[in-house]
Amino acid sequence: MCPKDNSDTASGAGAERAYAEMVARHAPDGVIISGPDRLALWVNPAFTAQTGYGIDDLRGKPFVDVLRGAETDRKCLQNVDIACTQRREIQTELQLYARDGRVFWVELKITPVFDALGVHTHFIAHMRDITERKKLEHQNDEMRQAEELRQSERQLLALTSEWLYSAKSFDELLMVVQRAMHTLIPEADGALYIYGTSRSTLDLATSWGTIPEFPPHILPDDCWALRRGRAYAYGLKPIQFTCDHVTKPGTPYFCLPIIAHGETIGLLHIIFDGFEEDGLMRHMREDVLRNRWDVSLICAEQISLAIANVRLRQELHDKSMRDALTGLWNRRWFMDRALRDFSLAEREGREIGLIMLDVDHFKAFNDRFGHDAGDLVLREVGDILAGAATGQSHPCRLGGEEFVMLCPDMPAAEAAALADRIRTALQALRLSNAGVDLPEVTVSAGVATFPAQGRSLEDVLKAADQALYLAKDKGRNCTVIA
Repeated sequence: MCPKDNSDTASGAGAERAYAEMVARHAPDGVIISGPDRLALWVNPAFTAQTGYGIDDLRGKPFVDVLRGAETDRKCLQNVDIACTQRREIQTELQLYARDGRVFWVELKITPVFDALGVHTHFIAHMRDITERKKLEHQNDEMRQAEELRQSERQLLALTSEWLYSAKSFDELLMVVQRAMHTLIPEADGALYIYGTSRSTLDLATSWGTIPEFPPHILPDDCWALRRGRAYAYGLKPIQFTCDHVTKPGTPYFCLPIIAHGETIGLLHIIFDGFEEDGLMRHMREDVLRNRWDVSLICAEQISLAIANVRLRQELHDKSMRDALTGLWNRRWFMDRALRDFSLAEREGREIGLIMLDVDHFKAFNDRFGHDAGDLVLREVGDILAGAATGQSHPCRLGGEEFVMLCPDMPAAEAAALADRIRTALQALRLSNAGVDLPEVTVSAGVATFPAQGRSLEDVLKAADQALYLAKDKGRNCTVIA
């Protein structure tokens, strides 16, 4: 065999060094070589371009200590220290700081280098700039979080709508509004105002928030939303004026009219008392307010529909439970309520009084003066019964000229005294119809009590009815206790 040409070997070694220098000079990633003590020995031009630091700035220093800053992840730095101490390779992502203060992200890979004898001689660190990738990841995270927030809001709005439309009464509706608004817009206090009967003022129906302080009444002219007939947002427009009912000028707030069946019936007021004018909140404020404005508009519409629904349901309920002529409770309501009260009285050992009343000679009265006069008498009887009713007694019209007063916790003597007051008040009435004076109105009354006259509603009603007929037999216009 011919001996190998030494010139070829030298030429190959020189080319390899040239290639290595070319890679080190033109590689896009920063490269740092340090000793086993992690003190920098050499950096490539890409590192200097990335950071602004040359080898003269780093020589004899751990390069990570030079590049670290306030936002650098301390846990990652600790993991790097542990890996280097254990002489094992590590790859991680770090937020570092250039010489001019610029913040950038790198994918850092540190590899320990060993000689032929296995002695640890160097560390080689590669830094790949991933700032743009991190920006995209951050944008994607923000978009995902925003979508998750919108999805959560949609679910909460759907749940709120379900609860609002399930409310059977106005009190239940207010409870749902209070809980839902505090959940949907937790950073704001709020109040719901409803027009009073005279429509001259709006009355505070409910409020929510951390320390809500709202006036109990406001005037329609005090609110720009009511004056202009549309929702008003203070804090989002270049030209804006504070409503007179707002006690903290300068604080962002929303005023949204509540409209049912085409009529403005109230006002939803939401105020962001915790929004500061400076700091991080200043940058977030407009986006947050615009998001909450959209949510508030949906809430106002749902509350409007729910109030209209509750009112319609209440009207239908009243029609089914109220006597159309007198406005008193009807037979259906009386039977339901009496059965419930009798069951409660049975369990708790309480007493219930029943007063049966019948207008004397009503058929003859009707025949002589006409049905209009008869209706007038029945309405007057209803007014007297309603006026005489206390918190523990309930007047009802059973039908025709028959009335009953349900009186929980009222003994027979007290019920008889109430019946006499009603009878006396009716007898004192002076009525006229179509210019014709009507004769005096008298009633006969029978009183019975639970459990003295029976353990069931049927037995007590029968006893009161028998007492009523006994009062008729005695000449009418009197009260008889069973």
